[in-house]
Amino acid sequence: MEVTVTRVKKYNAAWNNVVSVDGVPVAIAKSAHRAGQIAAYIQGLPAEVNDLWLKRELKKIMAVI
Repeated sequence: MEVTVTRVKKYNAAWNNVVSVDGVPVAIAKSAHRAGQIAAYIQGLPAEVNDLWLKRELKKIMAVI
């Protein structure tokens, strides 16, 4: 399982960070800190993810992997 954080430019807008697992994008975050927290949570490390909807979706992804 390879988790990567890539910084992408949206068309005519600000930069966003895309968190990908094995090349499949799973989450978008505006700040690098939040993207790092999401990546750590996916890898099973202690991370502060307060969004319950996001946690539920990430657990689904982690169950498949």
